[in-house]
Order: sequence, then structure tokens, then C-alpha cells
Amino acid sequence: MTAAQLRPPFGVDPGGSPAPPRVRISSAQARWWWRLDARSHGRPAMVHAEGSPNAAERAHPLGTMQALDVLARPGATACTVCDAAETLLPILTRSQAES
Repeated sequence: MTAAQLRPPFGVDPGGSPAPPRVRISSAQARWWWRLDARSHGRPAMVHAEGSPNAAERAHPLGTMQALDVLARPGATACTVCDAAETLLPILTRSQAES
């Protein structure tokens, strides 16, 4: 995976100037970090962007490669509210097509 295949972090303008974040996050969180919400009671695991309002407090931090590994597992999903799906699924689809 190259840097060109990755989108800018959640809440950062690709032109280099910070865009107003949709979710208020600290500067330490405005990086390529994701959160794994390991659901219980038979529901699938879900990957969220750091700062997602839908992530449970118990969600575990992940790097980008870890998030992609989780999403490659059967039943795992990416949040559509916080841009995790929009950012990670095209990368995952492209890497699987190249394999």
C-alpha cells in the first residue's frame, strides 16, 4: 500500500490546512487511528474512525493495517457514520483484487 492510496486522516483537508472536524477530536487523535468495537451477543465486530460518536468506550485502538486485517475477517464491518467504511473498504477491496 502506498501513501497515494490512503486518504487524509479524518477531519484533515487534503490541501494541508485543517478542515473543521465533524466530530470534535483532540490533535493527538487526528491521525490515522481506528477503533475496534468488538461487539457481543453474536453481533459482528465494527471498525470506527478515532473520535467516532458510534464507537463504544470499550473500543480498542488500531492502526490502519490492523483495521484492514480486522475488516478482512468474515462478518466484520466498517462504520458508515464516521468515514471508516469510505476510507478503509476501497483499500481493502483493491488489495484483495491485486492478490
